[in-house]
Formats: sequence, structure tokens, C-alpha cells
Amino acid sequence: MSKIYLLPFVAITSAILLGGYMLEDLGVPYVSQGGSPLFKIHLYSYLVLMGFGLVFLFDGVKGISQRLGSYYRFWLIALACNVFVILYGFAIHGSSGMAYLVNTFLAPVLIVPLLAYLSDNQKSFLLKLIAYLILLNSLVAVMEYMLHFRLVKVEFQEFSFFRSTAFLTHPLNNALITVSIALLIANKTKLPSFVYMLIVALALFAFGGRAALAIFICAVSVSFAPMLWKAITQGIPDNKQKIALFMLIGYFAFWAGAYLLVESGITERIASKLYIDGSASARLNVFYLIDQLSLREWLMGASHRLMESIELYIGINVIENYLIGWIFTFGLVGTIPLFLVVYVPLTYFAMTGNLIERMSVFSFAVISITNNSLTTKTPILLLLFTCLYLSKSLREKLSAPQNSQLNSGYSHA
Repeated sequence: MSKIYLLPFVAITSAILLGGYMLEDLGVPYVSQGGSPLFKIHLYSYLVLMGFGLVFLFDGVKGISQRLGSYYRFWLIALACNVFVILYGFAIHGSSGMAYLVNTFLAPVLIVPLLAYLSDNQKSFLLKLIAYLILLNSLVAVMEYMLHFRLVKVEFQEFSFFRSTAFLTHPLNNALITVSIALLIANKTKLPSFVYMLIVALALFAFGGRAALAIFICAVSVSFAPMLWKAITQGIPDNKQKIALFMLIGYFAFWAGAYLLVESGITERIASKLYIDGSASARLNVFYLIDQLSLREWLMGASHRLMESIELYIGINVIENYLIGWIFTFGLVGTIPLFLVVYVPLTYFAMTGNLIERMSVFSFAVISITNNSLTTKTPILLLLFTCLYLSKSLREKLSAPQNSQLNSGYSHA
């Protein structure tokens, strides 16, 4: 148990750096057809499963419930729904798709008990690690766009404009992950938060995610408005030299970012697509598929014939909406518990979180509905649950001494 803290660190690092196509380049048949089913489950899932097994073995259910505190009931609901969907999916589809349920849903649920066993220093360090890894991913995305060269070979259809993929496979998956957790980690590096956000914004242009960029701008504006108002009305209680240095860095970062936006062509894709194009139409046309479902298909999932006819109805063979994708694959019997797996934990974090944590949940909820990332093997929930839990845990730990001092003051009075 003394070394168990290493497992979430290695799991998170591998989740970001070892994307699906990176593994394919390394010879691991992770996304391609064929190969052993064991290779379809990501390294981070194995590490999380092993860590949870050790925690359960040595500490039991009672120990886990004590560590998770008020989150335990929400976690238990998510876990029960997850297990149900895995068993249900195995019953109707066999082992096909099991790796997807493990990687995308089970590992994110099971990593939270591991995080509960970390010390405060370890929690802080893990958040910083995620911040630097996402920063690296964003910088790679910007460089890829400027050089029109991808670090990793990809196997999806080429776009009309070059779009970066960096480490996290598909551009829209990159955009969803980056925007969902950026607010939670922007102040965890040596860079000023403003500079970090600027780099993230440039990366979103490189990914070509229109919805993600729009939501990111809104989320940043809402999150930082109270801090900006406080700075204007009450001033900034900090070292003046430090403030001047940050302003100098921000000044140069602003002009460097403006130069890249204008000269690199990184805004071309989004600027030229500010209308309902084929890509946006595909996200609207997907609702036509709902009319094709029979009552039995609504409950149990679409027939093989209908699954094969998707392109005939909407012009593409991909359902660009994860909820409809779940209904087609699992029916409402599987979709409802799968929805609970995602949103029961997020509801808890939104109810108990601060403004930034709530905006992160909001950003994920809105952006995720615009693409099909949640119907693929993705670490988005692993990273989002991790960042939300760590942020909440550290924030509560920081406020505990202040509350005790206030209570002490009242008692003396």
C-alpha cells in the first residue's frame, strides 16, 4: 500500500501521452481490427483496476467509504450502473465493445478511491503533472499546425483543413479534454494563468473545434469575471514586482499569440466555417435516425440492418451524438445507466464545487453533446473526474484551517 500512489501517476501520464494512434505506431493493435482483446484495454485501465483491487483487498468497503466521505453514495451508484451496463453489453454484444466500457467509464469511476489515498502534496503534484501534460499536448498541437505535420500517424478521413491531433488522437477529442479541464489546472504551472489560457486557445484553433472554442471563451469569461471585479474594486494584495513581471510576460504573450493567430493561418478552419456546413449538418441530421427506431430498438438497441444503413440516412457512417450513439448500441436499457455513470459524479462535483469547478462540468456537458467522443475509447472522464476530485479535496483542505480559526475566534468572543 505504501507505493500505491504511483499507480494513478503512471495511469494519468499514459492516458495523455499514449493515445490510441500512438499505441498503433508502437505496434499495439489498440484501435485497429484484430489482435488480442487484452490489447484493446489501455494501460491506464489495467493500472487503475490493479490499484483498486489492492485498496479493496487491504481496506475493504468500509475503508473506501470513509475515505470518500459524502461522495461515497454517488460513487456507489455510478459503480453499480457501470457494472450493470458491462454485464448487459456482454449479454447482447458479447465481448465486443467491452474494452470501450472499461476504458471510458469503469477506470474513471475506480480511480477516485485511489486518489482518496493520496496525501495533499501528492494530490497537488498530480494536478501539476496533468497541467504540464496538457500544456505539452497544446504546444504540440500548435507546432503540428504550423508545420502541417502530425506527430502521430492517424487513420481517420482527412479534413478539408489541416487539424492537429497531438497525443490525444482525434482533434475533437483533444478539444473536449482540453476545454473540460483547462480551468481546473490553469494556475498549476509556473506560467501565469493568462498565458496558459492563451496557449490553450491557440491549441483549440489548431484542433478546429468551433463549439469547444466558443464554450471555452464563455467559461473563461464567467469564471474570471468575479476575480477581475475584485481586483478592480479592492486591488491585488501581492508583491508589486511580481505583478509587474506577470504583466510583462502577459504583454509579450499577447502579442506573440496575436502574431500566431494572424500569420500562421491557424484560424482559417474556424473562421471559414462560421455557418452550418456539412460537419454541423451531420450533428443535426443525426436526429433523423431516431424516427427509424422501432419500440424494441428503442429499448434494446438498433438492429444490425439499421446500423448498416446509417450512412444512407445521414450521409456519413458515424453518429455525431453520443446519446443517440448509446441508444443505437445499447437501447434505453443501457443508455440510462450509462448516463448515470457520467452525470451522477458530475452532479456531485457541481453541487459541492466552486464556480470554476461548475463551469468545468458545464463545459464538458455542452461540448460533449456536439461530437461522438463518448462513444469511443477516451480518457476524458478519467482526467475530468481526477481534476474535479483533486481540486475539491485540496480546496476543502485549504479552507479547513480558516474555518477552525473563525470558530476559535467566535468561541473566545
